[in-house]
Amino acid sequence: MNPIDNNIKFALSIKDKNVFFYKYQYQIIKSRHAKVFSTIVKIHQESCDYCGFSSFSHNGHYVSRVTYLTANASEPVYLELHKERLICKNCGRSFMANSDIVDKNCCISKATRQKILMNLKDDRTQTSIAIDAGVSSSTICRYLDNYDDLFHRNLNYLPVHLAMDEFRGVGGKLHFICINGNGVHEIQQILPDRYKNSIIEYFKQFPESVRARVKTVTVDLNSYYQDIAKLMFPNAKIVIDRFHIIAKMTRAFNQSRVQTMKKYNKQSAEYRTLKFSWRLYLKYAKNLDEKQLFYDRHLRKQLTQLERVEEGLAVSPELKASYESMQNIMKSLKDHDKDGIVNYLYNTQNSSRQMKEIFRTFKKNLEVILNASETGYSNGPVEGMNRMIKQIQRTAFGFRNYHHMISRIKLRQMKTKPDKKAELKVA
Repeated sequence: MNPIDNNIKFALSIKDKNVFFYKYQYQIIKSRHAKVFSTIVKIHQESCDYCGFSSFSHNGHYVSRVTYLTANASEPVYLELHKERLICKNCGRSFMANSDIVDKNCCISKATRQKILMNLKDDRTQTSIAIDAGVSSSTICRYLDNYDDLFHRNLNYLPVHLAMDEFRGVGGKLHFICINGNGVHEIQQILPDRYKNSIIEYFKQFPESVRARVKTVTVDLNSYYQDIAKLMFPNAKIVIDRFHIIAKMTRAFNQSRVQTMKKYNKQSAEYRTLKFSWRLYLKYAKNLDEKQLFYDRHLRKQLTQLERVEEGLAVSPELKASYESMQNIMKSLKDHDKDGIVNYLYNTQNSSRQMKEIFRTFKKNLEVILNASETGYSNGPVEGMNRMIKQIQRTAFGFRNYHHMISRIKLRQMKTKPDKKAELKVA
């Protein structure tokens, strides 16, 4: 047994029995100090694949240099493979040895490619992955091109619970995204735009019987998403995301608070009461602390969170009415009280103009608002997915290629294992 061969195989985690290492050295390759391990790859050919003759002549070696894994990116590792060649004495056909270390006609080892795949699933830039793997950035881009088909879905399947939204992607353009709203929250599809016709064309690919199995579609208050859901999914309940309902109310209340605050002098107690500690007004009332005192330096006294809110609402009856309406609807949503929502939406005479406008919008979408109160589904998972996509784009300093962005999203969120046909063959 050759100790050099055993030691190198152990260090490089190579188990191919046809490979025999006999030398290692340092070389200058591409102006860099690199480790080069020389090896002979033997061939075991019993008979000719073409004529069946079993006599061969040695025909030299084919030498190829393969990029391999390295622990130090500044010192790349290469394998110099001397592949044995044979020639059939009968028909003259030639044969060359192959190794499990690298694919045929490829100069990047399988281990390096696997490392690149694992790194592409992480929150890293493509340049840093290329440096770490000892390959070029364009090679990483070609790898991403090979993973572009991983989002193709079975046209005989749609999730029972769908969630739809959009996110800003390549060139500031908005892209449509829909995910499985239940269970693993897997991405169903991402489209290059969010145009109504594009979304309808995508869902038209699915048979009507498949679309009829969808039970709920969760959307925000974007009206044409509701139109698409009604058109494409006849048996589905449309659910408005509760977060968007509460966000619109709190935004309207904040506008009312600011308008009321501006009526007073900046040095007045009323102005200071409404100006500061504004976050407390947006909290769910039952979460306000009624016991623990804190010192408010703007009002120059000690009081609880609840007392602080009550003192601010006492400045304006209209603001107080808006706050009570907002809190009542929040409570009804939390308690799944449909009658309460209807009652409070139609009794808002004393509320501010901004709140009345929001409640008018809610009345137009009353059916889907009530659906939100009785189901546990929301757009939270798809909003989380959008946050992940933003982080991928931020780390990459943006994408110019839509398909590369999609591939990074797939590899990061779906953790898809490519099949053998999708294996990369980058020379």
